[in-house]
Amino acid sequence: MDHFKRTIMFTISKKSVAMALLAVCGFIFISSCKNKVDYTDTQKQVLAIHDKVMTDGGKAEGNEMQFSGMLKSGLKKIKLSQPALDTAAARVQIVSLNKKLSDADDQMESWMHAYNNDFKGKTDQATLDYFNDQKTKVAKLDSLYQSALKLSDDYLKQLNIKPAAAMAPDSKMKM
Repeated sequence: MDHFKRTIMFTISKKSVAMALLAVCGFIFISSCKNKVDYTDTQKQVLAIHDKVMTDGGKAEGNEMQFSGMLKSGLKKIKLSQPALDTAAARVQIVSLNKKLSDADDQMESWMHAYNNDFKGKTDQATLDYFNDQKTKVAKLDSLYQSALKLSDDYLKQLNIKPAAAMAPDSKMKM
């Protein structure tokens, strides 16, 4: 009878261990499914900011063209309607604003050339980390454009010139 009790106890013990292992494995499997990293929302956010920055880039390009035109001959025309305008100071201001707009364009071009859309062989977490980094970078570009556009728009308005509207998105590089 002792042998029978030990056999039953050993069988029950094996079943308990097996059930416990099965429960732990099931929990791990379910947890891993729930914690799967999804980078698509962050990728969409990066692309949405990129699209906005591209539109701002078109507007910046328009303001740059207006400033370039003023530097070539437009200051004389503006001086006729605004005799108190200090054209030397205006020229310095226009060159400075044009540089800010151009710098924003250059940084956007650099970001776009460095952007990598190939994630083969990378984990979802590595891809998410990459998109989080890109989101930070493109948000900085957005801020840079916003600052340069505000300054250039304000100056154009001060000269009674309507700031440029955004150019067609096709006029810039696409990702």
